[in-house]
Amino acid sequence: MAKTKYTRADIVAFIRDLDVRARDISDTKIDNIIDRGYAELTTVSKRLFSNEDVVHIADYTTSGENKFTLDVEDDVTEIYDLYATIENDDVSQDICQEVVQGIGIYRNNNMVFRDNRYLGRFHVDLTAVDEEFDNIVCKYYYTPKATSEDVYMDSQVYLAFQDAMWAALNYFMKDIEGESQKRASMQRTSQSTTQEPEDIPTEQRAIFGGFCYGN
Repeated sequence: MAKTKYTRADIVAFIRDLDVRARDISDTKIDNIIDRGYAELTTVSKRLFSNEDVVHIADYTTSGENKFTLDVEDDVTEIYDLYATIENDDVSQDICQEVVQGIGIYRNNNMVFRDNRYLGRFHVDLTAVDEEFDNIVCKYYYTPKATSEDVYMDSQVYLAFQDAMWAALNYFMKDIEGESQKRASMQRTSQSTTQEPEDIPTEQRAIFGGFCYGN
């Protein structure tokens, strides 16, 4: 399902238009409302929002680093895919498990793997393989924050998002009944949301969390 980009300004404007009283709320309280709204959504599912980081390997190898650890800046709830890429017209499937539009995708949990303790951390060990790669791609679920400049949502997630923000606003307005109604509506709406991104690996759909690919 296609996703639409919503900027921080879009979200702030949406909240201020929910209730005339919200138009005079301070920016700090608006941020608190947004953060609480996202937290409400996370109680329903930790897989509503997804994003990816692309790391250029040359940024590390040129300085002699072959082993390094990276932290995703977002508030990660789960990394759902990690792989290296070879990007040229002659990429071979003898090395990569799949090739998509000239980009070879190589998954090997000896070379690129998640940290066992920190959700948004992963490790890269280029000495584990002989081939040379261009990028490392980390795809993950996360919880947005009030400071997030852009958030992408499909139509079903956006409906749940609207109820979540309205429930959060009612919480700060001390409207207990309105908060309860919007939370219940959010929970109903969220039942029809997509729980997995379209690009999640086939093998991972069968055994979620398994990154046992390659050598």
